[in-house]
Amino acid sequence: MAAHHRPTHDHQIGKQHMPNQTVAVLGLGAMGSAITARLRDTGYDTVVWNRTAAKAAPHAEAGSRAAATVAEAAELSDIVLVVLFDHASVREHLEPIAADLKGKTVVNVTTTTPNEARSTAAWAAEQGLTYLDGAIMATPDMIGTPYSRFLYSGDRGAYDTAREALETLGAADYEGEDAGLASLKDMALLTAMYQMFSGFMQAAAMMRTVGVPASQTAGEVAGWLGAILPHTESFAAVIDDRDFSAGQSVDFTRAAVGSLITASREQGVSADFLEPLLSRLDELSATGRGGVNWVSVNEQLAIG
Repeated sequence: MAAHHRPTHDHQIGKQHMPNQTVAVLGLGAMGSAITARLRDTGYDTVVWNRTAAKAAPHAEAGSRAAATVAEAAELSDIVLVVLFDHASVREHLEPIAADLKGKTVVNVTTTTPNEARSTAAWAAEQGLTYLDGAIMATPDMIGTPYSRFLYSGDRGAYDTAREALETLGAADYEGEDAGLASLKDMALLTAMYQMFSGFMQAAAMMRTVGVPASQTAGEVAGWLGAILPHTESFAAVIDDRDFSAGQSVDFTRAAVGSLITASREQGVSADFLEPLLSRLDELSATGRGGVNWVSVNEQLAIG
């Protein structure tokens, strides 16, 4: 989930322009429902399918066509947008209808790992299908707003065919021919997000020990992180240049993180989120690299 400030294309998709593609949405959870509503509101003929048929009823009442089966949904559509639970459910529902998907553009925005995305793309290629993998950098309420961003990778022709429909949902960024690239970027950005939120959980736990409500800490954290986040650009330059000779040292940072851990424990709060970083810094110091830039922990993260 990432804030994104590129506007969507309502000036192109609206009452002045009636799309001629029919889009099937497979999966009507919160995200699938938001996507369906947005497509419908921007003039697209929509077909919906869900394992629990009752979830399709509100969409049918709003103007979508409800399909009884996945095969029927594919038959009625030009673009098949897959918004299911996980990789296993995607393969479970697409493999039996491979023949029905021929001639369609299949766009899978179900959350998967990079290798799962590549696996499905390889299967689709074996079946002669037009397939694009994607990742959603938005929450359901953000769909169709300037903050919604979708990442896509794989078949460029599939992206070009579906692009107009996809841009109604949010910024539609094509990452490249490797079908795993969209998922990789999605997972990398979400990793940064969860690590950031973990830091907030730690901070809130520490401050609650003296009666400060989490809501107050949230405001403090938002202000502090907003001021400090631009430093990631200078860290990035150090990582890309691989010059760790200057900057805040491993040993300085090791002492600072050690103090954070001590402070947490003094308040009766676990330091589990901080200890892995200290372990990395300890390793660098023990191997004679205590004087180099602490950003060199990035080098340790590469397996092998």
